[in-house]
Amino acid sequence: MKKLITAILIVTSVSACNVLDIEPLSQISSNQAFTSLNNAEGVVNGMYNNLQTVYMWRVQILSDVASDMSQQIDTWDALNAADEFNFSADNSEIDDLYTSLYRCVDISNSIIANVPAMTVAQLNKDDLMGQAHFVRALSYFDLARFFGGIPNVYGTEGVVIKLTPSVGVTDEDFVPRNTLRETYDQVEKDLIEAIAKLPETRASTDLSKAKATKPAARALLARYYLYNRQWDKAEQFATEAIANLPLSVAFETAFRSKNTAESLFELQFNATDGAGLRNWYYPSNLSGRGGTALHDATYAEMIADPADLRGKLTAKNTTTNTFYTTKWNTAQNADNIQILRRSEQYLIRAEARAELNNLTGAAADLNIVRARAGVAASTAATKDALIAAILQERKLEFVGEGHRWFDVIRRGLALTVFSNIVRSKGSLPSYSIKIAGKQVLPIPSAEMRTNTKLVQNEAYR
Repeated sequence: MKKLITAILIVTSVSACNVLDIEPLSQISSNQAFTSLNNAEGVVNGMYNNLQTVYMWRVQILSDVASDMSQQIDTWDALNAADEFNFSADNSEIDDLYTSLYRCVDISNSIIANVPAMTVAQLNKDDLMGQAHFVRALSYFDLARFFGGIPNVYGTEGVVIKLTPSVGVTDEDFVPRNTLRETYDQVEKDLIEAIAKLPETRASTDLSKAKATKPAARALLARYYLYNRQWDKAEQFATEAIANLPLSVAFETAFRSKNTAESLFELQFNATDGAGLRNWYYPSNLSGRGGTALHDATYAEMIADPADLRGKLTAKNTTTNTFYTTKWNTAQNADNIQILRRSEQYLIRAEARAELNNLTGAAADLNIVRARAGVAASTAATKDALIAAILQERKLEFVGEGHRWFDVIRRGLALTVFSNIVRSKGSLPSYSIKIAGKQVLPIPSAEMRTNTKLVQNEAYR
């Protein structure tokens, strides 16, 4: 893996968010990083800061632009390639995503390896290691679904699994890819370990959203089981993540306020340490880049029901005659980014229950999400109709959040749904995924040159 962290723990150098009361460490020797609880917590905060690089916009924009959710309407070549299913191994944004995810893995590995020897309370050790297992699980989950595929749908090759911290670069770093099954299995192992070690809550509501907790790990494990079609476990862990709590936060408030009851885990941003979703969608006259827009068809679906509150979080870019989401609207890109939301757990449980032929329970969960959005209950009554309705609900609920690409692929619908997608802007009036191999991204060329034991994904050889 390229850009490995060596004897110096290098963490993305950004400003600390207020909710994380200990400054993230930007550079500290591995000898010093775990000599005190304060320093170790600084490394953990740095791990979250590096995760910001992944989720400040890359996961969401890359996947939504590649799906039928959004389109790229400016000259950003790396994202135009995503829009046209024309990825190459030299794509700079793919390289940045891949590298940032492995940085998260390596920092997690350092925490897991070094914390057990610290002379601090076991409760503190467990918390630090639990957070590292959670972030490592999320990182490998993203690496697997972006670069390997989804079990039982597409792909057999996973990514290189490394579970020890990097100290220099040795021959041990240049190994073949693990299988896709092994990669997903590692995600499950890490999440089970995270649930065992993490606290249920933290000292404040804000900290309980900013740092991993048992509910966050349960929520991610429910998502994991959804992707793996283990419906009974998806239902179980979604239920545990929901914890009998209703969707009490108004849809708009879930994005316009920070660390609400809607969130199970969200990354913390501020005016100094800004995210990028608003910047990509908002037009230049509102201090954005305006390079990404909703597909016209997406916008039409969002406003089809005038009562749908989600459709009201949109606006028109009059310069480009396109539409964009206004979920994240704070100037200077200071909104937090929601990674795990409570409504997702209701929809995970709805889908799992439909697959388990609990159609009454599936409809009830689906309609909880619809009621919060202000729309009437679904009339879907059969298993197939409910699953289709749930998939459509996920599209409307998670506009801009990066779920759509994977939702369509994991249901085995990519070659149908991502066919002849009509664009209102750009050089191609429409485009299609065409071949199954385009359901994953290429391993970056720099990585392929560094580790000659890697095999490139078939569509990019």
